[in-house]
Amino acid sequence: MLDSKEVREAKDALLDLRNEIDEVIKNTESARNWSIADIFAGSSIVGFVKRSKIKDINEGLEVIREKLAIAKKELGDLKLNLDEEISNTNYDFFVDVIFDNIFTDLRVDRDIKDVRENLYNLRKRVEEILKKLN
Repeated sequence: MLDSKEVREAKDALLDLRNEIDEVIKNTESARNWSIADIFAGSSIVGFVKRSKIKDINEGLEVIREKLAIAKKELGDLKLNLDEEISNTNYDFFVDVIFDNIFTDLRVDRDIKDVRENLYNLRKRVEEILKKLN
């Protein structure tokens, strides 16, 4: 059984995690908008901006993993994981921006949607745990 200090620390860790999830969800929505523009406009500039947004998403996912580790430490039996990332290698950049094609644009758009959906699911699980702690 958790004492009140442990509960408070666990809540704080989960709230911090939830805030970061919300921020990355916003980034996925922005990246998705740029992805859709890239599918229809197909310019290198749009592809470059989209890739920049993907970089922001992946950095946010790394922060989420760190905050998730902290939350797991506070709640020892917490079974939450996030093994997501949108591939953003030099090759991906080249194929997506320089060699710009509809197939790559559609794949990247699907990857962004998948990450966003998984973030929504993770956020939902964090909310459920917060309710139990309250």
